[in-house]
Amino acid sequence: MRLASKILTSVFITMLLCSAAYGSQPGTKEELDTFTNFAIGWVVKLNKSHIKGFSRMEVLLQKDGTYLARYHAISPDTITCKVKKTSKKSKGMVGLLKYIETIYESTGKTPQEARANKFKPVKNIRITEIFSNAGKGWR
Repeated sequence: MRLASKILTSVFITMLLCSAAYGSQPGTKEELDTFTNFAIGWVVKLNKSHIKGFSRMEVLLQKDGTYLARYHAISPDTITCKVKKTSKKSKGMVGLLKYIETIYESTGKTPQEARANKFKPVKNIRITEIFSNAGKGWR
């Protein structure tokens, strides 16, 4: 798992450096607003479909006999966006979406109690996604 994480990190850094090289001019306020609206919708979709999201939370039996419930969620207020133009000749854009995915946990004597108890944030994961727009919408 750690090797996969290192590989993904390397790929991400390479993509980020490449996008920074091509995306030298900042986008307009209108372009940033359009990307921000797209990004908010994207995060809503991620929260709904996350394999470890609230609707699919894990419930694990602990060694002490209690249950641990865990899910991941992205808070829309952690979103930051940047937009840059790819070149002067084309209409291409690069959008950087940064957000924090939080892991929440709760414990209980039964799986139902673990799901019903108050969840506490236990870990924050900073994530950056890179999108492009060549005139046909953000991808």
